[in-house]
Order: sequence, then C-alpha cells, then structure tokens
Amino acid sequence: MAESENSPPVIPGGLSTEVSCSGRIGHALAACLLLAVFVASFLGVDRWTFPGIPSAGGEGSTTCLLRHATGLPCATCGMTRSFCAIGRGEFGAAFAYHPLGPVLYAFFVLVMLRSAAVALAGRRVVRWSGRAFLWMGAVLAAAIVVVWVVHLCQMIAGGEAAEAWRESALGQLIEHLK
Repeated sequence: MAESENSPPVIPGGLSTEVSCSGRIGHALAACLLLAVFVASFLGVDRWTFPGIPSAGGEGSTTCLLRHATGLPCATCGMTRSFCAIGRGEFGAAFAYHPLGPVLYAFFVLVMLRSAAVALAGRRVVRWSGRAFLWMGAVLAAAIVVVWVVHLCQMIAGGEAAEAWRESALGQLIEHLK
C-alpha cells in the first residue's frame, strides 16, 4: 500500500512523526515550565527574602523540607542555588553548590528546546531524541543519587550528620519526647 501525500511521515519501524494535539500541548507546557525555571534562575530567587519569615530566602537559608526536618540534605539540595549561580554567570559557584547542577541545567535547556520545537512543528523533530532524553534523564537521576549518597557518607564520617540531626526540628522533637 503506497503512502498518500496527505498521510503523516512514518519513521522506519512504523512510528509516525506526527504529534497529537494533546502531545503538542504537553510539549508546549513542558517548554514553558522549563522556561520559568530559567527565568527564576536569572532573577536570582535564591537571594529573595520574605518579610516575617527569617528562614525563607536570602543567604544561608534553605527551602528543602528534608533539611528543615532532619538537618540532612536531600539529593537535590543546592540545585536552586546552582541554577541561580549559572544565571549570574558564576559557574564555579554553580559546581560548588551542587556538582551536577550545571549538567542538569544544560539537560533542561536541551529538553526545553526539543519540547518547544515539537510543540511548534507538530511533529517529532529528531526521531531518536525521545529515547535519548529518557536515557540521559535516567543516567542523570542515578548520578544525582550517587552524589547524594557520597555526600551523606562524608557527613556521617565527619560527624556533621549527627550534629545536624541533633539541631534539626525532628531530632529535637524526638529528644524532647524521650
């Protein structure tokens, strides 16, 4: 059966390059959300302060709920500051806040560009990019977990973890309940 001029292009293996209307909306939404992340990083949200809330915003504060509760960092602790450092052009500081921050930032830029292209074109722009981005995302997520575990091990070995736990809200609550 021959393809007509009106039928969507087909990728070898039977996949169509056309993206549905809901798929285009999803890609447009993803591109807009990532654009919002980049705009926030350029606006320096890590340095914003909020009147009446001393622990939110500004130097030395954190928005990490796990760190507030336990004193221990989560896997992405430092990522907001890393992204904002990139927005200010401070790449050394970006790596210092989180060693994979600049890598994740670059990955997000690629995902945003691909999603915007798919949303605008209405078709897959590069046929292998979907799988490649899934694999890159999975590898990056695994690397973030490895960096986190190494950081926690360093905190435990240096005694920082025990001190952070004792000073945390949850640690103090449990100590009070004893």
